[in-house]
Amino acid sequence: MNSQKSTTFYLVFTVFLMLCAYFLGLFVDTTGDAGKYAAVARNIIESGDFINLKIHGEPYDQKPPLLFWLAALGFRIGGLHNWTFKLFPVLYSFCGFWFTYKLGQTLYNKNTGKLAVLMLSSSWVFFLFTMDVHTDLVLQANVTLAIWQLAAFMKTRNTSNFIWAFVGVGLAMLSKGPIGAAVPAFALSTHLLLKRQYKDIFHPRWLPGIAIALIVSSPALIGLYNQFGFEGIKFFFIVNNVGRITGSYAGDNTDYFFYFHTLLYLVLPWTLFVIYGFYKEFGSYFRSSYKNREYYTLGGIWIFILIASIARGKAPHYVFMLIPMIFVVTANWLTKALEKPNQKMAKRLLLAQSFIPVLITAFLILIAAYLFPTTKKVFWILIVASLTAIFFLFLSKREIKTKLFVPSVIMMATLIVYLNGQALPSAYKYQASAKASRIYNQQALPAEPLYNYLYLQYELYFYSRTDVKRLYSLDEFSPDPENASWIFTSEAGKDTIMMDYASQISATFPLEHRSMTDLRPRFLNPATRKQTLTPMYLIKIKPQD
Repeated sequence: MNSQKSTTFYLVFTVFLMLCAYFLGLFVDTTGDAGKYAAVARNIIESGDFINLKIHGEPYDQKPPLLFWLAALGFRIGGLHNWTFKLFPVLYSFCGFWFTYKLGQTLYNKNTGKLAVLMLSSSWVFFLFTMDVHTDLVLQANVTLAIWQLAAFMKTRNTSNFIWAFVGVGLAMLSKGPIGAAVPAFALSTHLLLKRQYKDIFHPRWLPGIAIALIVSSPALIGLYNQFGFEGIKFFFIVNNVGRITGSYAGDNTDYFFYFHTLLYLVLPWTLFVIYGFYKEFGSYFRSSYKNREYYTLGGIWIFILIASIARGKAPHYVFMLIPMIFVVTANWLTKALEKPNQKMAKRLLLAQSFIPVLITAFLILIAAYLFPTTKKVFWILIVASLTAIFFLFLSKREIKTKLFVPSVIMMATLIVYLNGQALPSAYKYQASAKASRIYNQQALPAEPLYNYLYLQYELYFYSRTDVKRLYSLDEFSPDPENASWIFTSEAGKDTIMMDYASQISATFPLEHRSMTDLRPRFLNPATRKQTLTPMYLIKIKPQD
């Protein structure tokens, strides 16, 4: 195989694997927060109200509407499915690849932008949250857009850059609230302060920009005011943010190093490169003049991480919006290392990075052979094909750059293909709410209602074909005199129902349940998996006599 054909093969094979990984992620069941967001989006379609958000008939104030609008668009086009919920948020997130490229080009050069996009698009965090969709998926694209356009504006003073910067800020606020404005503000103010551009910090030009951002984000504010009055506005700007920092609203995590060790796996398979990049980045602050560098990434990344680290409310997806900037910084230093005439550093990086595909392969085989095994030959053929391609790549005389990145992308994409295509669907079989919804959808008559009792997650409101009613107490339940009623509940709820309605129960469906937001080793291990499951029940109650 000549060099040109070989290059084409590796390009096509790698892109094919990545597209398969993303595509299969669309069909994995939703749970936890993603299930809640799907339920809110479903309510938009059924009510026709895009401003006043609701869930199980109650006003919803937790997140702004942009993600729900995108999901509702999918529902409008293709009906209520996992893939229609995820499709447009995922496509929107792909805009972040272009914004990341342009940010890297604006701050450094085209090669930095290209390399940052390669690492971002093949990172564990991006694969993870295009499967398990959160508001942070669209937030990262909008934050990157805002910072890119702010950096471009400070270079060109072009009005269009200014407008798009604050449209990006507004869209970021429409994605997840004021934090979407805070990170671009951290980035810009740090850059101006350390570049000693003090006049720019307090220039009145920023006032029209703030107005643009507020106009773009106004649907969120209007909806909150309509349903909650000024308390809704207060919640948006203060309670939901300060409360997560203090723990008064949400969270009780006191691990101040949570995001430092969390980032180590979120940026896989590029963890070693990120460590190298930031080692070089911090070292450069002591060597180079402030006039010859940018500080957008310094402020945009580290001010937020420091605040988030002392906050009591913590979650891995909170730092997703920083990942594009992290890869831009990393790509800048990798590009410099690879462009040097002396290739010693490139060879050292290759030696270190070569262990990553090996570790991914070992983990993949563990999953495929033991944790969530498969009898489907296609997965094993794909694993063998990936390993064969990497083997011949390392034997070839191709340049170091190719060997440095392609094997890691291939094995990470192969791992995600297996996870999304086999392992996660197997694990999600233990999600009782989805199974209960499917039983109800198949067996219940159109006039038979479904109730949720003592189950705190929201998937039921997405998967069931009717409008589920939440029971906070059985005193609120009144059996239909003409139609059967269905109740999804925990074991404690089942015992209570048995005491009050034993003579009317016509069917009970016991279901094994596991929260898919907390996959711990005891669940992953087939030998101990049963011990981690809790019983849930779908109960059918006959009409009132």
